[in-house]
Amino acid sequence: MPNLNYAAQYGRELANAYPYLSYYGDLWNAGESQRFRPLRGKTVYIPSMSTSGARAANRDRIDGVFTRNFDINWEAKDLQMDREWDTLVDPMDIDETNEVATIANVTRTFNQFQKVPEQDAYMSSKLAGFASAFGGVSTSSLTAATILGLWDDAIAFMTDQRVNRDRVRCKMTPNTYKLLKQAAGITRFIDLSGGIRGADRNIGRLDGVTIEEIPSDMMKSLYSFVTGWSIDASAAQIDFLLYDPMAIAAPIVYDTAMMSAPTAQSKGKYLYYERYYYDVFCLHQRQAGVFAHLSAAPSLGTLTVTSVAGTENDGDSVITVSGPGIWGSGAPQEGLKLVYCADENAAVSCTYGTVPPAAKTWTELPANPATIASLTASKVITVAEVNKETGFVVASGYATQVVKA
Repeated sequence: MPNLNYAAQYGRELANAYPYLSYYGDLWNAGESQRFRPLRGKTVYIPSMSTSGARAANRDRIDGVFTRNFDINWEAKDLQMDREWDTLVDPMDIDETNEVATIANVTRTFNQFQKVPEQDAYMSSKLAGFASAFGGVSTSSLTAATILGLWDDAIAFMTDQRVNRDRVRCKMTPNTYKLLKQAAGITRFIDLSGGIRGADRNIGRLDGVTIEEIPSDMMKSLYSFVTGWSIDASAAQIDFLLYDPMAIAAPIVYDTAMMSAPTAQSKGKYLYYERYYYDVFCLHQRQAGVFAHLSAAPSLGTLTVTSVAGTENDGDSVITVSGPGIWGSGAPQEGLKLVYCADENAAVSCTYGTVPPAAKTWTELPANPATIASLTASKVITVAEVNKETGFVVASGYATQVVKA
């Protein structure tokens, strides 16, 4: 930390750079964030429920056999962002800077340039990660000529999966917003009754979706949070994010600030301490509620695939898959499915954001674990996790087949 530059006169107001705003106030500690919070410790348990469908009624008899026709899945999530910050302020610094170096100024600077942007950077990267894990990502070239078509594709992707468009909100970078304003096909109504200086070209809503600009450095896919926040060298630019607030839980479970007056223990200095504890989660049956346009494709997720010999017929193999997007029960999360290609000489290579290679035969895994018949020992089975709506691969893995002899 450089030394304070003591001059003869100081102004009391700071002339810092433009501060960061809080761009995700609609998500932090709001809506779903109030419902899904740790009851004990740091773990949030997110439940989701499924039921069977209805069947034809029988007017002539009562079978007398009733079963439970619903199931509950619990997803345990641990809060990761447990953060603290502290500083000492010497009373002589306060006096000699004409009250510039006050606790109020120091903490305001910390909040405006560290705490607030750190939380929003984390939010942007997490939302992009949720979209990537589910396959709700586009990396197509973004120009003034293509932006409306890509927007329509994203809205259609979400609407086809029952996301209520009236709730959807959009964050985009200034460059993307500029392309949107330049796009052919945008209808504008300009009121010049106040003279030429009254022309307003802002686009606050498109197709019912509220749009807000966010600085580009707040829209990256990966950050480092070792000390403060910084953009990771491998991060992709997020051009725009579409999200339904009901798909996100962003609890802040602890946020406190304390100050101690000068004491002998602090060598006559003021001591300020702040701590906050938070995280961001996607509700797993609402993953379609997040969509991102990125400058580069995300990495392909990795599935762990195991094969053990079956117990009934020769050639049987029991295949088990675990990894991202799969419940502890083995079922893929809502909107995803597992497909496999067996009896290959080597693993089949899959690419994120494309359909599985069409030259191979892909079959939906009937269960997980699943017994697959008539396989050949020492051949390779490849499993791909795909988005049901698009058929695009988001993760894959493989195993050497072990069969009953």
